[in-house]
Amino acid sequence: MKKGHGMVPGVGPGEVRLFSTNDSVAAVDSPIKVQILELVSIGPLPFDLIVERTQKAKSTISVHIRDLVGSGLVTSDPDPHDSRKRIIRLSSDAIGRLTNTDRDAGVVHAHDHHGAGEETPFCDDDIVSFFRYCVQVFRTQAMVLGINIDPVLERTGRQVGGVLAPRVAGATVEDVVRKMDAFWQAHGLGAITLAGTGPITLEVKGCFECEDLPLTGHGTCVFDIGVLTTVFSNHLDSPVTVVEERCYSSGDGRCIFVVTPQQVIKSV
Repeated sequence: MKKGHGMVPGVGPGEVRLFSTNDSVAAVDSPIKVQILELVSIGPLPFDLIVERTQKAKSTISVHIRDLVGSGLVTSDPDPHDSRKRIIRLSSDAIGRLTNTDRDAGVVHAHDHHGAGEETPFCDDDIVSFFRYCVQVFRTQAMVLGINIDPVLERTGRQVGGVLAPRVAGATVEDVVRKMDAFWQAHGLGAITLAGTGPITLEVKGCFECEDLPLTGHGTCVFDIGVLTTVFSNHLDSPVTVVEERCYSSGDGRCIFVVTPQQVIKSV
């Protein structure tokens, strides 16, 4: 992989990332430490590859990894194929971050409702519209307070996806998407269509997670990402990565998700 790709985001001014271990919760505000943690969150990495991707000196990365090991956030073990090298693994869970990124969006647009309008945010006889309104208020109030809970939402989505996967299982991708669409529409979650198969690309209209959220300029459907990750990992019997390329919250009139087997990404 070429240097300078910018594939791992850093820490914005005033941002703090939160990680949990078995014993404690740690707040990390060092851009380099966060970069290391996000790199190894994708999977275990050799120390030398972390040095290459961060473009920092070995001595600098060594100090930061030593601190992270001492905090229980990562482990450093001998490479089973070469004892002279070290493999760095994540041993903690990302649980969110404190950020100023979307606070203004939450304040300015908190009363925008794409579906029902400001005067009627939900219908008295429609539990789905009430649920969507509650989700919207929860997310926008978190934005206003500067709390980003995306990791928790994604983990929740993965767990829900584990329950949903057997219900939408099918022999082909088309079968899975058709069953998902039927479930989504039956419960007022939106409509899903298969936009492509190489890679698997899904289009969601009327997305329950983000259609009523304020405009942030970026994707916000991390719960859906978690659900889709588990559903398609089960279907393909292989870990997948799900990326949201378009989102209502970024100003689009739909959400687009691309599902890619992880081994394809690793070979690029």
